[in-house]
Amino acid sequence: MEKREERRELLQRLFYRDRDLYNLGKLAGIPWFKKFEDKFERYKYAYFADEERREAIERIISELSDEEFVRVVNQVYRMEDRYLEIDRFVGEHYYFDPDVGVLLENRQSEVEKDIWKVLDETKGRCYYFLKAIVNLYPDKWDKAYNGARWPDILAEIRRLGGEYPPPRDLALLKSYKLYYKTGSRRYPTHTIPEEIIPIVKRVLEQYERQKISR
Repeated sequence: MEKREERRELLQRLFYRDRDLYNLGKLAGIPWFKKFEDKFERYKYAYFADEERREAIERIISELSDEEFVRVVNQVYRMEDRYLEIDRFVGEHYYFDPDVGVLLENRQSEVEKDIWKVLDETKGRCYYFLKAIVNLYPDKWDKAYNGARWPDILAEIRRLGGEYPPPRDLALLKSYKLYYKTGSRRYPTHTIPEEIIPIVKRVLEQYERQKISR
């Protein structure tokens, strides 16, 4: 993933409010944010207009060095306790988990190893589940809840000729942080973090070739 897009994805993962974006720009000293100081400092509930929000994100992901981006993201993230639906980010350029914050590191090789471990520990049972979610991305993911819906996953597993994995295997996938149940109670979705989808796809293709060659 290109670095600017990875920064965008990371901001979406960690921050939900316009005030967070304002604080990022303010702490980074980006001059554009100065004109919003009165509004955000005076009012508890202050917001960007849609176009302003897009520009705020573009300036944050475009105008900062790696070191400055990491510094301000960590500083704003630690301003308050936060609930994260997906509590890790493993990109080509940036890594995040709540214990260490954002680091300028690529730990995708660890993700690749974990996928192989899960395939081995489940004797391949989770292959079709992961494959279905990857195949559905992005066109058949629920845009509002950022994941694949249960009926679509089941239909894709049937199309692939596979079986749905038992609950223990899903728990194992969760423990490795390769899979998350997302959405809401009423509209649940099932997600593989988007930045690792290319890795999951690559490992599954290698796994399938190994099965064919046996």
